[in-house]
Amino acid sequence: MTRLELTAEEVQTVLVALDNYGDLMETTFQETGDPQDEEEMGSAEWCWQKIYGQAKEQFNNSVADAVGEGEQPDNQPTTPIDPFTLPTWTD
Repeated sequence: MTRLELTAEEVQTVLVALDNYGDLMETTFQETGDPQDEEEMGSAEWCWQKIYGQAKEQFNNSVADAVGEGEQPDNQPTTPIDPFTLPTWTD
């Protein structure tokens, strides 16, 4: 598998281009009724969804890495705590 690295601006440019192409193919399909145009429209949408999904996942992973999601500080308990056994205070 080949991995393609794009900046956020490049991803945005590709997504806009795919969206515009999909819209053009939808209009063309409505005018011609040609199944090939409908297939091209679907392909553009599939590519858009694939790239958008990967970009969103990469962004979420970057945010998680930045805030240290999943890492436990040294002072955190390693055994689970049952909230129903915690003491309660009454007046």
